[in-house]
Amino acid sequence: MMKNTFEAVLPRGINAAIAGALAVLVAAPIAGAASFPQYPLLTGGNAIPPNILLILDDSGSMAFPKMPEDKSALSDNPSDRSYVNNTLYYNPANDYLPWRTSSTDLNDRLADADFRSVASSATSPTASTIDLRDQTESYFYYPIVANPGTTASNYDKYRIGTSGSGYNGGAVQKLVRSDVDNGNFSANSNSYSNCINVNVNVGDSVTVSTSGNRNHYLYVYRNAGCTNANLIIQDESNSSAQSDTFVATTSTVSFWIYRSGANKVDATWAVTATGWRNATPTGRSQQDELQNFANWYQYHRTRNKMAKAGASEAFGRLGKNYRVGFDTIWNRNASGNSIGVTGSAPAYPIPYASNNGLFEDSGTSAMNRSTFYSRLQGAIASDGTPLHGALQRAGRYFATDNPWKDSDGAMLTCRQNYAILTTDGYWNQKDGFNGSSLATYSNGATAGNGSGNVDGTAGYPYQDNIAYTLADVAYYYWKNDLRTGMANNVKKSGSDDADWQHMVTFGVSIGQQGNLDPSGQKPNPWPDVWLSDAYSNSSWTNSDGKQRIDDLWHASVNGHGSFVVATDTEKFATALSDALKAVDARTASGSNVSSSSTKTATTTLTFEAGFTSSSWWGEVLASPFNAAMTGVSDTPIWKLSQTFGSGGVNQAYASRTVLTSKGGSASTFGTSMVGASDLAARTGQADEVSAADNIAYLKGDQSKEIGKPNGTLRKRVYPMGDIVDSSPAYSADSNTLFIGANDGMLHALDASTGKVLFSYVPKGLDFTSMATLSATAYEHRYFVDGQIDVISKSNQGNGKNVLVAALGRGGRGVFALDVTNPTTMGASNILWDNTTQDSTTEKDMGYVLGPIRIRKGNGGKTYAFVPNGVDSPNGSATLFVYQLDANGGIAATTRLVAASGGGNGLMSLGMADLNGDGLVDLVYGGDLKGNVWRWDFTGTTVPASATLLFQAKDAAGNTQPITGGLGVGIDPNSGALFVGFGTGRFLLSIDVPSVATQTTQTLYGIIDSATTITGRSQLQQRTIPYSGTTEKGDGGRGFENYSVLPNGKRGWYVDLPVPERVISAPTIYGSGMYISSIVPNTGASDCEGVAGSGYLNAINLFTGTSPQGTGYFTTGATLVNAGGQGGVLGSVAIGGGLPTEVNITTGLATVGTGGGPGERKNEGTPPPTGGLPTRVNWRELVPTQ
Repeated sequence: MMKNTFEAVLPRGINAAIAGALAVLVAAPIAGAASFPQYPLLTGGNAIPPNILLILDDSGSMAFPKMPEDKSALSDNPSDRSYVNNTLYYNPANDYLPWRTSSTDLNDRLADADFRSVASSATSPTASTIDLRDQTESYFYYPIVANPGTTASNYDKYRIGTSGSGYNGGAVQKLVRSDVDNGNFSANSNSYSNCINVNVNVGDSVTVSTSGNRNHYLYVYRNAGCTNANLIIQDESNSSAQSDTFVATTSTVSFWIYRSGANKVDATWAVTATGWRNATPTGRSQQDELQNFANWYQYHRTRNKMAKAGASEAFGRLGKNYRVGFDTIWNRNASGNSIGVTGSAPAYPIPYASNNGLFEDSGTSAMNRSTFYSRLQGAIASDGTPLHGALQRAGRYFATDNPWKDSDGAMLTCRQNYAILTTDGYWNQKDGFNGSSLATYSNGATAGNGSGNVDGTAGYPYQDNIAYTLADVAYYYWKNDLRTGMANNVKKSGSDDADWQHMVTFGVSIGQQGNLDPSGQKPNPWPDVWLSDAYSNSSWTNSDGKQRIDDLWHASVNGHGSFVVATDTEKFATALSDALKAVDARTASGSNVSSSSTKTATTTLTFEAGFTSSSWWGEVLASPFNAAMTGVSDTPIWKLSQTFGSGGVNQAYASRTVLTSKGGSASTFGTSMVGASDLAARTGQADEVSAADNIAYLKGDQSKEIGKPNGTLRKRVYPMGDIVDSSPAYSADSNTLFIGANDGMLHALDASTGKVLFSYVPKGLDFTSMATLSATAYEHRYFVDGQIDVISKSNQGNGKNVLVAALGRGGRGVFALDVTNPTTMGASNILWDNTTQDSTTEKDMGYVLGPIRIRKGNGGKTYAFVPNGVDSPNGSATLFVYQLDANGGIAATTRLVAASGGGNGLMSLGMADLNGDGLVDLVYGGDLKGNVWRWDFTGTTVPASATLLFQAKDAAGNTQPITGGLGVGIDPNSGALFVGFGTGRFLLSIDVPSVATQTTQTLYGIIDSATTITGRSQLQQRTIPYSGTTEKGDGGRGFENYSVLPNGKRGWYVDLPVPERVISAPTIYGSGMYISSIVPNTGASDCEGVAGSGYLNAINLFTGTSPQGTGYFTTGATLVNAGGQGGVLGSVAIGGGLPTEVNITTGLATVGTGGGPGERKNEGTPPPTGGLPTRVNWRELVPTQ
């Protein structure tokens, strides 16, 4: 009950509001499920690849092995050689891997290091090898208390030592102090005590200590027996306490004391030893710990190596649909020589001439990915830190021709440009930067004319009062149009509202913290980075160091990117991955708008769902109407994404009830039902996971995500998966909203608060693919993406709410749940589940993309009507009719095959109640071949066959697919029964219009006389002769002025301009058919993208014209035809996205604009004509979506 579409109650002479279906994206006959693109076409399947320029700091400090302190060599102490105080240093809790290669295979890496011959170079993984055994280079300190600081006693000390019993002659060893032995002895005047023999470990540092009542000498010998030939220590300091330390070269030592002088001496003795014992700090095997340390040393030990490791990881997860360039702050080429810091080209520009610059290796000539990796991993480190010049060079580059070109030389004006600036320190040189040259690419702006304070009047949070900051550079290349001769059509986003050609700046600080907290409030104004006017000082050293890190944050703000401080490889990789995700994250919605009532009232809520691509999380909004009752409020009463935090209603989301029938019986979703074979545990890679942990992740546990302690799994903004095509279904009985998401679950939400009450995992999902949801390299797939219907208690007859839902693109078939009490769901509430990935079980069942309807029929029976959808094994157009028993179980299944022969599928439904008794009498269906079918349910049994009413074809005889719904109404003047619909499809990449694929689609209104209409000649052609502008400034169109159908015509049609088409259901409101149409942008290599625009249309169902009077919208408009005559507004242009199905409430028509939840268009509607307005609320008698 969600989309506010209704079936027709059709007593003679009364036309009430009616039929619906959802916005279905469907295509012509397809060969198999693999034909479905696994991404939403709404995001732009052919989106223009953005330019990404990674700028790596190659200053001398990048060779340092310590962070955050600038230190080129390490001392043997916990300050330098513990990860607690030096975030670069070896942390035994981490798994260190070799750098990822350019291969798209996530497991393909450089070779493991060998501790016996490990690269000691600060930048290269192969140069200057050393043997780590018994070297101070292998020392590391591991804390044994919380907050250990720099006190040595708070740590255990480890090294790699030589060991014959170890692995390949080496072992990780812990420095251990032990009490070997102790005792008492005496020596008389001028005599020795008895000789003490003690066993020790060769190589230990042994200390022999004595303490007596008089002064004495101490003699220590190797081997037993205290023989002079083996004397190693002769301590004649003649003290009452002696202590001598030596390294044991034999397994036994001996010693005695000597008393010189009168009187006897009585003494105690003790032997202690400090030595290396084979041990690992975290329980790894010796082989694994040796390997881990060697990999850290060779691939992660310095800032340079850490940055390369992190960047290799982040860009390894990047797909091919990007164009990636590389530069260093010193503009060094592959040989390590500076090209010229004052130029306008990076060291490795976007390779536009090679395979359009795409980030992939294609054949042997277009090795774009490999070349990037080679340049990244070969970068050296020397000299100072001239960040201004590096960022300015990037901006200058994006103002030249090449970054905008494809291989054929075409310059795409909408291409987005991103610079990711990484640095380990404070900028301290101005090489390559000239403040006055900021105005080089100005678009008439005065900023940057030599004053250098480009952001001085930018306002909060961009403004400061200082000239020549890094933030000035970033702001200049964002604010000013870099290509004034190009159309301003760069795609906007929530954080970047510029449509002109510009550069977005991301900043990554490698280990260095500023004075300000980037997670806190931005300062107003930003602080002064200079201690004095220092622009003319070539060394730029007289500025506040930490405030220069704050300047990098400020630059990221001014550049409309983001900023992060990364202290180790994992954090650096995460920072870059987050930046790359931000590059292509787009918010969109293919889901329809729904409401909790048909009335425009203060108690009515409108529900909207959508998704954000790249990070693939779902959003749901519940919004009231605004105070004036003229539209939906921009302030929702709840927003799902805001309910998961501390104190939110979904803070315990991961512990909610999650059910499944996977495994053959209903149960909670867990390892007993879904094992390792289903959720393919990943092993041997960075994001390995067990089946149990994968299930916990899917249920919403975020504790093992990247960014959490020891987290390795894909980071989610929120745990709810993306919602693409499934539309919210509302049940008034329990005030619950139901929605399908591509996290593999159907979710039930409390409509008042957004709390998720339970979730269900259908048994027929592709669980192997579902396992990849937690993978860092996850690529979008569909799981629970279909439509939903819930029957009300009053209609069901047994006091139950039965829900039936489809997987949509996620799999074949449908499932049913008893959702009467959604707060107390258990296994018994899973009624049946006929979903599958199998193509052999039910050969007439395909991927159900159309609406599902649960209705009471004649004879006291309840039916679930399911169109079979696309790609059924038989390729038929079939209506599945499930007769439900009193509890919602299946009493009988009937397959009504309307058309066999392959290449087809039933996509849409419409229904009518002819006598107003609340029972369905007629069922209509539309298929991929343009057929409109009619099934007669006026009897007490399911009909045996269908009647073909019409086949939609264009003027050239091409069939026109019907993938939206059908609406039904009775003409109050003639009593004729009309079926209204539009044609078109939008499912596969081939459905994106191009010159080669453009076909005409049409709006139809046909009369159902229970016989076939043979063709267009029996219909009246209508047109759209009027165009102009509404009083709101939107584009407008007008249909022909009102006239009745000529005698003998069995309906009408209106051809739409190419490539406009209809993929959603109409809503009949009085005599008006409200229906949205979409205009996808062309699939050619241009900047329109694939989303596009559309129209909110309203046309007289019974005439195919404008209505008599003022029209179906209350908005005024100025429309004229070619002869200058005025017309009535019947079509309102929708920009910025593809409109969804029309939602009608009293006096208001609303469509989602495809731009995500909250993006909608409202138009006022007058009271309905041609019927009784009160009949609109008939929904409660025969509930619909």
